[in-house]
Amino acid sequence: MDMPNLHLFTEPQGVLLIQLVLAQIISDFLLQTDAMVKSKRWFSRSMLLHVAIVFGATALLTGLWKLALVITVFHWVIDAIQIAWERRSKIKASILFVVDQLLRLLMTIIVWAVYLDLTPALLRAARLPIADFKIGLMVLGYAVAIWPVGYLIKFATSGMAKETYTAPSTTKEETEAKESKIEHGGRRIGQFERIIILTFVLLQQYEAIGFLITGKSIIRFAQRDENLRSEYVLVGTMMSYACSILIGVLINWLLGLAA
Repeated sequence: MDMPNLHLFTEPQGVLLIQLVLAQIISDFLLQTDAMVKSKRWFSRSMLLHVAIVFGATALLTGLWKLALVITVFHWVIDAIQIAWERRSKIKASILFVVDQLLRLLMTIIVWAVYLDLTPALLRAARLPIADFKIGLMVLGYAVAIWPVGYLIKFATSGMAKETYTAPSTTKEETEAKESKIEHGGRRIGQFERIIILTFVLLQQYEAIGFLITGKSIIRFAQRDENLRSEYVLVGTMMSYACSILIGVLINWLLGLAA
């Protein structure tokens, strides 16, 4: 799998980005306690302490206090928005956490790019999934493996799933709740599974797929859920593996034609 030569930034510029992201991780995870998170408000003591930590960590790692000040202000605003959303919305905490961290990372990259005048290069890179054949083809492959293939497997195993979930000792509501929970978990497992397998195929590391299959087999063998039928699991797993491998092989073939 050959990637195009992008040359978006120099090594020293990349080091600065690493320093900024590392400062964010130190501030949000290493030097921020659970008590600080729970008591943070717009102008609370915890918020001011956290903001000071962000500024100190960023300035210390980069040696650029003006840049650290800009990062800190944006960090403060994002924190305040997150607090407001937590109070007024019913969005899951896990989703808010992911969105919050992605916003921080995006903010860091934007500030870094503007500071180093790299915005035009990053905008060109952002268009690569729809402008470059190789990258676009790989993005398309992952998108197909994650979503359409998941629905294909769901439709193909829907009949077996109903039999798997049926338990005479439970009510209809309990059965439906269990169906939803198992289906949601299985869908997430399948998505990550296909991402991993497709990556291995694109890298032509077919031996690693064998280790993944072995590991999942051991986990399934260790489960003792009497309602989980091996036929249902096996069909879904094999379809997931087969589709991911076929997509990867097809992408590698098309990349070879374009070389």
